[in-house]
Amino acid sequence: QEAGVEEEDLIKSDGKTLYTLSGATSGKPLLNVHARGVDGKLQALQTLSLPFDAEASPFVRGMLLATTARRLAVSAEETRFVGLPSPCPPGAMCIAGDMIWAPTAMKSQVHLATLDLAANGTASLGTRLAIDGRLVGTRQIGNLVYLVTTYSPQLAWDALPATATVADREAALAKLSLADVLPSVRVNGGAAQPLVAETDCYVQPKNASLAMQVTTVTAIDLGSPTLSRASRCFVGGTEAMYMSTGSLYLATTRTAYAEDASGGMARIRYVAKTTTDGHKFTAAGSSITYRGSGEVPGHLGWDGERKPYRLSEHNGDLRVLSFTGEVGWAVPADADNKAAPAPSPATLTILRERASDQSLQVVGQLPNTQRPAAIGLPGEQVYAVRMLGERGYVVTFRQVDPLYVLDLSNPADPKQAGELKVPGFSDYLFPMGDGLLFGVGKDADASGRMGGVKVALFDVKDPAKPAALASLTFGQRGSATALDASSHGINLFQRGSVMRIALPMTLWDAGALGGGVVGTGVLPAEPKSGLQRLEVDLQARTLVAKPLLPTAVGEYGWIDLSAERSLQIEDQVYYLSQGKLNAYAW
Repeated sequence: QEAGVEEEDLIKSDGKTLYTLSGATSGKPLLNVHARGVDGKLQALQTLSLPFDAEASPFVRGMLLATTARRLAVSAEETRFVGLPSPCPPGAMCIAGDMIWAPTAMKSQVHLATLDLAANGTASLGTRLAIDGRLVGTRQIGNLVYLVTTYSPQLAWDALPATATVADREAALAKLSLADVLPSVRVNGGAAQPLVAETDCYVQPKNASLAMQVTTVTAIDLGSPTLSRASRCFVGGTEAMYMSTGSLYLATTRTAYAEDASGGMARIRYVAKTTTDGHKFTAAGSSITYRGSGEVPGHLGWDGERKPYRLSEHNGDLRVLSFTGEVGWAVPADADNKAAPAPSPATLTILRERASDQSLQVVGQLPNTQRPAAIGLPGEQVYAVRMLGERGYVVTFRQVDPLYVLDLSNPADPKQAGELKVPGFSDYLFPMGDGLLFGVGKDADASGRMGGVKVALFDVKDPAKPAALASLTFGQRGSATALDASSHGINLFQRGSVMRIALPMTLWDAGALGGGVVGTGVLPAEPKSGLQRLEVDLQARTLVAKPLLPTAVGEYGWIDLSAERSLQIEDQVYYLSQGKLNAYAW
């Protein structure tokens, strides 16, 4: 998302050696190491089992490569069933709300396994850290890795029976120790030790999250022989992190969302009139300093992969694109349903740090009394958001794809500079320089019914007159790309005046959502999957497609797009598909 701020992924390279992860969701994660020859071909060097417990259902999030430190860091989450608490009396099952609860609870740990890299690129297991809680996100600047985790303490209070008296509960609270409330860390499977001291934690009213959680920011120096680290924490939960080269922001929506199946359709619901608090920290090496907090109306949407893209920093100001809609579409197909809820347009808020009271003050907002036009039309939902420098781009969708260009040059007076309506919508937007913008999403007809994968090239050089230069559609309804599962699903690489784009896809040639021709009982042929290559000529301002590089479908006729990746080096493209890495000439 930001130049100079690395993000964890399933493929990393220093140009000479390629590191990939396989089995990230199978419980048997492996690190695969390949050397790249002078001709671009691959030589398998090593397959290494990673030190995660298969019985704890490990989910590998990705890895970070510290080239100068000659280290890799692989992050994962492990979850174990540990018993109480639950809403039931001890040892019993009960009905609470609309669910049947068993007397079980889960305990999660975030694992960071470091690997030392030899001169030939092979890896050996190094120090392992296990931190209590769940992983919100990871970023890397130089040799420093920043982990944001949330921890829900399991308190003795929770294990008390429903018949416990007030005195019983007060006695349980009085026995609480720091170890009961704050997260622990284990090094190489050793004894638990505090991750933070009480003096490292903030308790302040500017965070109004209702979550019974502790959020911790931990900086780990991969260049240190001992993996030196420092942590800061505050009381409350966190739903998203965003990091620039100098600041780290955490977003805490005061009330969480939940699934709502009323009316016969699955959809996501927030509490009406919710508010999101934003917290700013500076990160200078291992030093993490709290700077201030502020609030914006609404929330950051329903997709965890895209929440960080709703945040952006420029010249020290934080820009936040939030939604005030109470209900959103669980899947884009809900947009076809006329009975689906009508999400509200978005709000852009610009906040600036005020050191005197450690606050983030609103300096500009859109819409406002002078500029009341909404970002989006009634009944539309925001899909793609990208803010870069003094520009912002927002795509909303219900029947057509309005692309809004925002002028953010004056933080006190943000405004809509231009608007373009085209069929379909974009999930992600990629600025390409010289006024070019590339979008990936879905096609749609005039009634808003979605079709296949759509990629589009826009000219936004004149922000008041955005124009569609070209678009291509792949497959029909039900087709998808790796971006539908991960923000890291696309790879862009500029060679001369040509931007090369590699994007894994699964394409259906017929049927609705892969289910055949509706009403005929005819099932479509198996989808075709592979790496779609595209080229944008930055001078001619054109978009063309190259042939698909096919991959074999999985056992059930489909592939896991969440694990499909690609990487370009010089004139080769390396395609990680179903855990296997292959090299192709572009």
